[in-house]
Amino acid sequence: MKSIFIILTFSFLISSEIKEQTINAIKSFYNDDIEIINKTFKISKKIKTEIQNKVKQKFFRDQIYYWTIKKDGINKGYALLDNSKGKSMPITYLVIFNRDQEIIYSKIIKYREAYGGEVSGKKWLAQFDGMEKDSLYTFPEDIAGISGATISVRSVTKGFSKLSLLLPYIINQENYEN
Repeated sequence: MKSIFIILTFSFLISSEIKEQTINAIKSFYNDDIEIINKTFKISKKIKTEIQNKVKQKFFRDQIYYWTIKKDGINKGYALLDNSKGKSMPITYLVIFNRDQEIIYSKIIKYREAYGGEVSGKKWLAQFDGMEKDSLYTFPEDIAGISGATISVRSVTKGFSKLSLLLPYIINQENYEN
């Protein structure tokens, strides 16, 4: 019983640390007085299957965290947080999209592997800036590789593609709720 409590407490601390890092990254990117609204999106089995078949990568969970970013009541964009499996551990990343559903910023929030951490580099991540909705970038055709980080490069590339395909569903749900 005590070990279950310790595991749950540890999981909560990691989860809150990741959320805090994510919110700080969003605030740092916008460097402005913005409103950040935290939400979750439950991915239906139909959407999940459709996107996974296109990207050839599974979703880590049945839901993702996302944030709507507003300034003076006007929607500036969306920030999505997701995981992809690296060689043996998950890679947690944030992708910020503008209103036109283009990637304008990305950041690796938590990299847990011993090798391949170069995917966290700003210059490498900048390759995704301007990636449009429904984009399916592939490695090595569209995205430059990193020596010694091939698995991480493939994983993050597919993960970003998953989010670009998922975002229209999130926006449709947002519009339906408003």
